[in-house]
This record gives sequence, structure tokens and C-alpha cells, in this order.
Amino acid sequence: MRIPASITAYCVVALCLFACNSAPTSSSANPSSPDSATASLTGFAFVDSSVAGQGAGAKLPAGAKIYSSGSQITGTEGCPTNQYKTNGLPVAVIDYSGRPTAGSVTVVRHPATGGTFTNAPYYLDLNTGRTLQNLGPIFDNGSYEVQFSYSFNQGAQKTLSATFVLARNCI
Repeated sequence: MRIPASITAYCVVALCLFACNSAPTSSSANPSSPDSATASLTGFAFVDSSVAGQGAGAKLPAGAKIYSSGSQITGTEGCPTNQYKTNGLPVAVIDYSGRPTAGSVTVVRHPATGGTFTNAPYYLDLNTGRTLQNLGPIFDNGSYEVQFSYSFNQGAQKTLSATFVLARNCI
């Protein structure tokens, strides 16, 4: 069986192009290298279940307030306003730039009534842009630590932390 010359020539050209495009590059010249990935735990916001239920594709509603790390949230800010508590759900606001990677968010709760409780981590896929990560049903006053880790598949893990305090008067 003979292979036509045009198919052979096509395969040779395709292999040459593939080889030319797969040459190794230094990480300083490659903007998508693991070292160039950056993330920030921008803060926290309160959303309703229609936003939290969108998962990784959720967008922060226009006009939503982002509380920076260290914020003390008082009054009725972020309080649920219906009997099912489907609004006032806290989310971590994460801004990420780099290759897609895996991440996790862990919440450590310090309720005003006492104790320290570490929630199981939430695992997430990070893509370039803003990600909202639901922090679970948090309604009790107290302080909360949020630990965000990422770049599991790109070398050394990076970890960021932020805190917020709930001192609200929810009815």
C-alpha cells in the first residue's frame, strides 16, 4: 500500500509546525507560567440564593457592597430578610489572574457564644476573573477567618487569609 505524496508532505509540515510551537520557554517569558498567577481575597459580600446557587459562574449583583478584610459588620447589614434565610448569604470575593487551577476556601468560625469550629474546605476551580465562593450558611455573630489556597497544580501552594466580624442585630 502506497501513501500519496501529498498526505506525506502534509504530515511532515504539521509535525514541523508542532515541534516549532512546543519549544520550552523560560517562566519570565511565559505569562501563563505558575509564577505569574496572582490572586487576592478581595473581601466579602452578602447575596441571595439566586446568586449563590449559580456556583462558579455567579456574578456579584450591581450595587453589592464588598467588605474588606477586617471589616466589622453591624446593624442589619447582610441580615436575612425572609423566613427561609435565602438572602444575606456570605460569599468570599476572589480575584484571580493566571492559568486555570484548583483552589480551596476554609472557614474558621469563632461564634460570639464561644468555641472555635473549622468548616470542611470548599474546593473550587479558578479561572481568570472574579469568583464568588459561598461560605455556607453563616448567620451567627462572631468572628470568621477565611483561608484561601490555590495553585495546587502549578507548583508551590499559595495561601491568603482574611477575616470579618459579624456584630449584627438581625431579627
